[in-house]
This record gives sequence, C-alpha cells and structure tokens, in this order.
Amino acid sequence: MGPDAEELTSAIPIVYVVVPVFNRLHFTLDCLRDLKAQTYGSIEIIISDGGSTDGTSDAVEAEFPDVVVLRSSVELWWTGSMAMGIDYALKHGSGNRDCVLMMNNDTQLPIDYIETLMSCAQINDAAVGALIADSRNPEYILDAGEYIDWKNYSFPVKTSIKSSEHFCADVDVLPGRGTLIPLHMIRAAGNVDAEMLPHYLADYEFFYRLKRHGFRLGVCYDTKILAHIEETGIIPTSGGSTFRQIWHEVFSRRSMSNFWDHWRFVTRHAPNEYRNHIRFRLVKRVIADLTLRTPARALFFPLYLLLTLPMRARAVVTGQKRAFTRLAAGIRKDGADVVCHPRLIPAIIRLPVYLAVAPGPVKHEHIEEYGLVADELLQKGILRQFRCHEWYALNTVSFGEDAGIRELKKLRRKAWNPFAKVWRTFSWYMAMRKTSVAE
Repeated sequence: MGPDAEELTSAIPIVYVVVPVFNRLHFTLDCLRDLKAQTYGSIEIIISDGGSTDGTSDAVEAEFPDVVVLRSSVELWWTGSMAMGIDYALKHGSGNRDCVLMMNNDTQLPIDYIETLMSCAQINDAAVGALIADSRNPEYILDAGEYIDWKNYSFPVKTSIKSSEHFCADVDVLPGRGTLIPLHMIRAAGNVDAEMLPHYLADYEFFYRLKRHGFRLGVCYDTKILAHIEETGIIPTSGGSTFRQIWHEVFSRRSMSNFWDHWRFVTRHAPNEYRNHIRFRLVKRVIADLTLRTPARALFFPLYLLLTLPMRARAVVTGQKRAFTRLAAGIRKDGADVVCHPRLIPAIIRLPVYLAVAPGPVKHEHIEEYGLVADELLQKGILRQFRCHEWYALNTVSFGEDAGIRELKKLRRKAWNPFAKVWRTFSWYMAMRKTSVAE
C-alpha cells in the first residue's frame, strides 16, 4: 500500500459498533454476520457481554476472532454493557470524526447501513438513527422519530413518512437500537448512566442529555433497521391482572413502566413547571395499578368512588357552569337562533330543550317538498349542510322578510315536530356514522 492509500485509509473515521449482549447467542451471531457484511470500510465491533451464561463470549471469539469481546462476571443489564463498550471506544478512539454505533443484537441490517448513517451524520453534523421497522413486516414502520410531551408525560412516536422526506431533524430523543453518535459528543456530554438507569430509559436519558448540550439529533430515512420487537421486555398492559404481574410491571428492571426509572428520568430532565405534576401522576399510577387492577379492586374500588366523589361532583358542576356561560354568550350573540346549534346547550338540559324547541335535521326531499331550493338557502345562510350531503339543519328560526317566508315557516315546523324529529335524528345519526366509516 502506497503513502497516498495509507493516508486515505487513516482519514476514514472509525465506527466502534457496541453490541451489549446477555445470552441469546443466536441473535448475536446473526447480528455479527450483518455487521461483517457492511460496505463501510473502517469498523471495529465490540461485543459487550454483560454476564451471559450461554457461552456467548467463547462462541463469538471462536467464530469471529477479530471482534473485541468485553466480559463481565456480573450481570450488567443494557446500560452497564453499553457503557463498558463505549468506554472502550473512548479509550481507543482518537479521531475527532470517529463514532460509536449503538446496536442491539435482536436486529437486522442492510449492507450499507453504517455507510448511509455516516454520510448522513457528517452532512447534518448530528447523532443519527434510522427508520425502525418490524422484522416480521419490513414495510411496517415502528419508529420514524421520537418525542417527549412533558405536559402529558408521554413519548409520541412518528410512524409514517412522506416520500419526499429524507431526514427528520426535530426529534427529542433517539433509541439505543442502531443509532450513530460522534465520539466528541459523548466526550462532551458523558457516557450512558448505568447507575441512574440500569436498563430502560437509559437511551432516552443519554440522547436528551446530548440535546441539552446543544448537539443535533436526527433520523435518517434513507436506510432502516429491522427489529425483533417480540423480544422486548415487559410491556405495559391494561385491565385487571394478578398482584404479582402488576408488581413486576411497576417495579421490575425489565419493565418499560418501571416506577423508579421514570422517577429518576423526570427528576433529572423534566422542566420545572411539569416536574412535580409528573411525579404526582407516577405515584398515583402506582397506587391505582396496585389497588384497582389486582384482586384488591373489590376492596378499594368502593373506597375510590367515595374519595373521588367530591372531585367528580365539582368537575361536573364546573363543567356545567362553563357550558351555561357559553350558552349565555350564544344567546347574546344569536338570540333565539342558539337553539339551532344543540351543542351549545349544556348537556344537563340539552335533551328536553332539543325536543321542546330546537329544529331537527331535514333531508333534501323535505326542503323540495315546500318548493324551496337547498343551494339558495345555503347561500343565504339559512341552512347548513352535514358531511352526509343529503342532510341539512336550520341555522336560524327567524327569516325576516324573505320572499319564501311562508314556506320556510312550514319547513321550520316540520323540522321542529317532536315526534318526527326523534326518528329523523336517529336516521341522521346513522347516516353520519356511515359517512365517518367511509372516510
């Protein structure tokens, strides 16, 4: 190799691929085969074995002698294993453009995966992830960008993209599954925090910390990684269950909804205006899960109803006060025409008011029955049309000096008729449902 070739080779950034593993040897070997087939020319693969008992380390060394295998005599969980691999990369990486690729072993990669991510990271000066799709259905997108809604404490995930989109630059966090991070970002913001979050949420905490340090995060849509999503840990459920299962869901390290993990994450990163509210909701959720989703529900549900009755009653009263305030504003603005808009009428009196004084929906044929033209009435604002186009409603009960006032009054009486109105309202409701399903 000549000097120019050596200079070119040394200029290529090294990608340290860190794969944290714990047993599941078959996934690890398949993942390594995908990594060895990559088109990118400067890769160092690190298997970070967090205490496997199935001979993973020995099997990897036997089949892939050039792969770095880091061993632990104790179980490290995901974060500890990832931290061990990243520490190795930080120690051996010297170039400013060298990167770490976080990789889970239960994934499948196209051969140009690393090459595509490296190009995207350099162009956008960002830590970048890729589209994540279901290995059982590669066209089904699981993750095209992840966000944090602190107000509601939820983690919305984008699951669709437009054909013209190639890069998503507004994400709040990235997953630890197949994401590329320049080493200089890790040196500035720190490694993943195994002491704080041993397993779940550690990747979110790490990437949110990167973002708070001013680094850019993004998702590259020009490549995808396939995930064996069925191998995920304890997924939050709903409905009743055993006390043991709910306890594991709330406190197990393998659970995505682990109470302490979320408490620590919120304590470190939640905005001040939301932090205490979120922590209150976390405690409330634990209490509700243990008392209302277990066999203890029979004992605690009546107590729950009794304790929450004042709050629920106050909420109903407050809601109705707001509704009557809106009704008063509507009457001041529109006068008697307010009855043409039943949703403005408070729920507590809506049915009797609707049956007694409000005009109900009418069909096109009812309008023509009195020699009226629907399009003309729509233009004048006398009628409005529903999404199911054969149905209309009156916008006013006062017709002024309109030329067809006699016919309009007849139409108003027909729309008002309480007996026929019940059947027409039901027919209109069913037509609206069919329209909604069709759309």
